[in-house]
Amino acid sequence: MASSTADPRPRVSVADAQRVEAQAAATVRGLALMVADTLRAMYDDAVYLVFYWDDSHDDRPVLIGIRDVEGKTVCDLTGDRIPVALNDDALRAAWGDLDPQSPEDLQQLVALMDSLGGEFDDLPEGLCHYRDAEWTQCLPLSPHATLYGPRTPGPRHLRPYGTHGSDATAAT
Repeated sequence: MASSTADPRPRVSVADAQRVEAQAAATVRGLALMVADTLRAMYDDAVYLVFYWDDSHDDRPVLIGIRDVEGKTVCDLTGDRIPVALNDDALRAAWGDLDPQSPEDLQQLVALMDSLGGEFDDLPEGLCHYRDAEWTQCLPLSPHATLYGPRTPGPRHLRPYGTHGSDATAAT
């Protein structure tokens, strides 16, 4: 016999949950593309956004820098400000109240991509610097990035332009 009192706990159907999951995957891929496009607009030779996860500070990302195809630092992100301005109005608008020249705001977007279920690549060993953390990760910013992750990345694997050594990220 059914209860006459409504259960106050919200229920979600499987179909609704699957829609939200697909939307989150599309959102995180779009956010990764916006970040990649921004950093490429600021630095023509940007290929990798490099960071590591600091488990001593609530497992948040710690930005290291933007690197070129050979692993050379194009922009050090350990300071207070990214020195190059973003001169693309559409990209600037996509940042909303955040500042594309603020490493702290960029760090916030990397954390947001992670919280939305985005999966990042490990920085290829040959591109690591001696100061890099053991598990340095990256967001590829260019089709020139070479990565050695999964051959066919899943729907939340963040490769905005595809990469050498991997298939292009397809929208699924």
